Amino acid sequence: MFPHQKISQSKLVEPLKTGEILIKEGLVCPDDIDTALLIQKNRANSLTLKKNRLLGMILCDLNLVTPVDTYWVLHKYNKLTTIQSELVSKKMLSLEMVLSAQDASRADHIPLISILLKKKLVSTTGMQRLLFDLFHIPFRSISDFIFKEKDKYQLLQVMDRKAALENGILPLVLKSNTLLFGITDPQNIVFIKKLNEQFPQYRFKALFMPYSGFTWFFDIIYKTQPKETSTRENALDQSLLLSFKATIKTPEKENNAIRALYENYERLRQFIGNPARESLAGEFYEFISTKHQEISQDYKSQIIEFSLKKEDQDVKVMAVPK
Repeated sequence: MFPHQKISQSKLVEPLKTGEILIKEGLVCPDDIDTALLIQKNRANSLTLKKNRLLGMILCDLNLVTPVDTYWVLHKYNKLTTIQSELVSKKMLSLEMVLSAQDASRADHIPLISILLKKKLVSTTGMQRLLFDLFHIPFRSISDFIFKEKDKYQLLQVMDRKAALENGILPLVLKSNTLLFGITDPQNIVFIKKLNEQFPQYRFKALFMPYSGFTWFFDIIYKTQPKETSTRENALDQSLLLSFKATIKTPEKENNAIRALYENYERLRQFIGNPARESLAGEFYEFISTKHQEISQDYKSQIIEFSLKKEDQDVKVMAVPK
């Protein structure tokens, strides 16, 4: 037998299927896969149920595996279905639009999920459905989360400020031994899996959040932790400030949102070389309230999105009716 014949035969070996991989990694048994395959088959034959449910996600539905473990294993064996490929295969976006969004994501240092939403290429409902179908992880706003200060010490022991900033991940809630993370990109799940190996006493869960939510909650969690002064971190901090958005409908009821916008405004001014100054929070609140009223009247829209823009040594407040 010639050497090249052995090579040819090895190429005929089929890659492992998802079920076989999960069995190999010890996460499920063959009977679990048979059950999931039967459910998948019944869905395909159903007139009402969604047909193309991925096997790994059916196993998550059955609580036989966790979304974090499933993602990790499929990532390990290069079997993941990406957001990009799913958008194209489902004809939600063209390949050109996906590639353009990827370029914008890299240029703006904002995760692809948030770029797609920011540019209104995918609706929030569409994104929620897409992420849950692919990863069995929900996508939601975190504006209604109530952060418990008493949990801060333990949360920061698991993930410090620098790791959160560099990876776009936040430890949000600690309940019993379960720790919930907010993530901005599917690749964050790989980091969470490795982190869980360092802290096996916890059960790690995740939810997707928009990058604007990350910038909002980051300051709440890490506002009292000492900051490092590396050039890279300063650049990341500036990126966070410029990405922050406050969506305001009723100014008199949204003091926290206006306060966060003001604090980010002053912080950005200092980042680009302006001196600190006495608090102008009252004047800033009046400014935002006035602009909200003017824009609401002009555009017949009650919801106004405020953000920050850097111009040379100045910072501008931008307002867009939604």
